Amino acid sequence: MSSFQKHLIISLIIRLVLIIYGEIQDKISEVPFTDIDYKVVNDGSWHIYNGKSPFNRNTYRYTPLLAIFLLPNIYIHRCFGKILFSLFDLMIAVIIKWIIMDEYHTLVVNQTASVEDNKAKIEKKYFGSAKSKVRLLNTKKDLRLIGLSDRTKFERMANFAANFWLYNPLTMVIATRGNGDALSSCLVLLSVYYLLKVNENVSDKENEKHIVLSGIFHALAIHFRLYPLFFSLAYYMYLSNNNRQITNFHSLINCFLKPNRKQIILILTVLKVLIFLTGIFYLLYNYKFLYESIIYHFIRKDTRHNFSLYFYLQYLNSGSQINILEKILTFTPQLVLILLISFRFSRTRQTFQFCLFLIAFIMVMYNPVITSQYFVWFLSLFPLTINNFRNMTTKQMIILPVLWFAGQGLWLLCGYFLEFKGFNSFDFIWVASAIFFIINVVILQTLIENYDDSSVKIK
Repeated sequence: MSSFQKHLIISLIIRLVLIIYGEIQDKISEVPFTDIDYKVVNDGSWHIYNGKSPFNRNTYRYTPLLAIFLLPNIYIHRCFGKILFSLFDLMIAVIIKWIIMDEYHTLVVNQTASVEDNKAKIEKKYFGSAKSKVRLLNTKKDLRLIGLSDRTKFERMANFAANFWLYNPLTMVIATRGNGDALSSCLVLLSVYYLLKVNENVSDKENEKHIVLSGIFHALAIHFRLYPLFFSLAYYMYLSNNNRQITNFHSLINCFLKPNRKQIILILTVLKVLIFLTGIFYLLYNYKFLYESIIYHFIRKDTRHNFSLYFYLQYLNSGSQINILEKILTFTPQLVLILLISFRFSRTRQTFQFCLFLIAFIMVMYNPVITSQYFVWFLSLFPLTINNFRNMTTKQMIILPVLWFAGQGLWLLCGYFLEFKGFNSFDFIWVASAIFFIINVVILQTLIENYDDSSVKIK
């Protein structure tokens, strides 16, 4: 049994213990452990079990697939869904390791292609001379160094990144409380994994297969959660043949408006899967499915206290109609930032992974509604970029996480006094939200300033 497999087993045991503990806390504490959303989805499963629509349950605003997945809650045990989400949580760590190790294999493939190319050029130029043999010998020696020295580096980095996820207490608790964001994050990472396998040094048929698989998982991720939709431009730009030659606005427009075969395959695959799933559930549950699972998320006004900087504004305007100007002003900053980041950071394998992390981070930070499970959106992508912050000081690596958790702690304290003690602490919650927003801006700026887009050096 490998070291990583042992970590998976330990992590699974920890999560099972947390699930058992959650059952006990739900019975004895005024603060429940189980996520309210888990109860909502479970009720939706009961409606499906009785041959009805899951949308008959008030506030059910997810794909019906989620309620179908939790049907064993009825047949087997009410904790089945928590165990399922915990398994997806572990799968995220596995895929993180796959992605990082695949980078090593990609480098080997590219270097092998480079060796063969050099071999052909040398033989053509020198026709088997002694100089040709020396050049070929040096080239093959370089290839052996890649295989022997850098594989260990990648394995060590992959294990560290995977363990970063496995032992993250925040993500552990979110999955074991019964939140389904681990499932959608798993689908996102699978789509990234197959997209990054697209390589100019492999056959077109192999590349097209990987693009189709990436498109399928990307569409499924969007179906389960709408936020992966905002990754689509980065996916599209990453597959462009000319994204590294962008030097001005004109070249950017040409790159965007002239899709290649790979981009068209990705677009068509995503659209086919989304249209199929949407069409099936529209036939089953009519317009209510479209409204509750899709439209609502674009017009929602959540007046309950949450981490968002905008929550107090929505609370004060709760008695009024939906204000279009307010929606435009709240969504414009994140939309502009997402567009700029997608064009700027989607050019290479390394920057593409960082690009997705930045997009997810910005979506959460600027979202009108923020709850703890939203942090999974960017935390699941962060391990892919860990190796690229080697310029950060130890002081920064300690202070930034401390600030982030301290900002949450301050907000949770204010929220506790409102929710469980009945104190009117809305003003304090808004101040805590503003402080948390500023902390996130500082973290984002620091990460961008210290980002090194070079991969592990190949010597």
